[in-house]
Amino acid sequence: MKEIMKKNKGIKLNSYAKINLFLDVINKRQDGYHNIKSVMQEIDLHDEVQINDNESGIIISCDNYNIPLDEKNTCYKAAMLIKEKFNINLGVCISIKKTIPTEAGLAGGSGNAAAVIKGLNKLWNLGMSIDEMKEIGIKVGADVPFCLTGGTCLCEGIGDKITELKSFKWDNIIIIKPNFSISTPLAYKNVTDKEYNYYENNKILDYINNNDYRNTCMSVANTLEVAAIKLCPQISLIKDDLISSGAISSLMTGSGSSVYGFYDNNALMLAAYGELTKKYNKIFITETANN
Repeated sequence: MKEIMKKNKGIKLNSYAKINLFLDVINKRQDGYHNIKSVMQEIDLHDEVQINDNESGIIISCDNYNIPLDEKNTCYKAAMLIKEKFNINLGVCISIKKTIPTEAGLAGGSGNAAAVIKGLNKLWNLGMSIDEMKEIGIKVGADVPFCLTGGTCLCEGIGDKITELKSFKWDNIIIIKPNFSISTPLAYKNVTDKEYNYYENNKILDYINNNDYRNTCMSVANTLEVAAIKLCPQISLIKDDLISSGAISSLMTGSGSSVYGFYDNNALMLAAYGELTKKYNKIFITETANN
């Protein structure tokens, strides 16, 4: 068992959501997964994760009853992988206070797992590098390595090959999570061969590199949105509502079902929020978060 240098009172971490500024499906792999090219952006919308030592076992609690509390939970998986890797006999209590909606394309579960990996690395004095933490993270989920990195990143492969980019900054974002979810495998299944490399001529990476934030906003694109709209045409209606309320651009994030809109200023965003809350009950105001 790796020596635990001191017993800590516990650690509380914020677990941040992400949006996809860009997502292109490159091809389908022999293992059934898809290679992607995606720009992921950390946002300020976050959960809180409290981690404390326990004599034995992994105990998960959460204020959202929809979250599994057993080995299906991403935090449980992350903690178990760390315990096995370092042969640790101590247990851990993990308490999750949810704000990020579930099944939303916002990497809420992945972010929670990333917080547990970071937290246990500190709580148990494991001394893992970011790369070592990512090796554990990818075993939990494809978005966990990004959540460990944060900021603005180009994510390739199945999402595990990460290149940090210049920070994209935008202060006025509305996210709407409709009262339905979209299965990630089903979304990918509905991407046709003709839609591979659908946005290969997109210039978003150039705009980010040049700190051209407005053109970055205007270049957001997501192949999975094309597939999702086939399954749930309501996605188009949400996008239309955001644009009609003053957003300069709008996009579904990940495999959905959340849709976000970028606004030019705070007053316009707040006015839009006031109107949109009359129609949608899961609606959030946020901004980008960067390292």
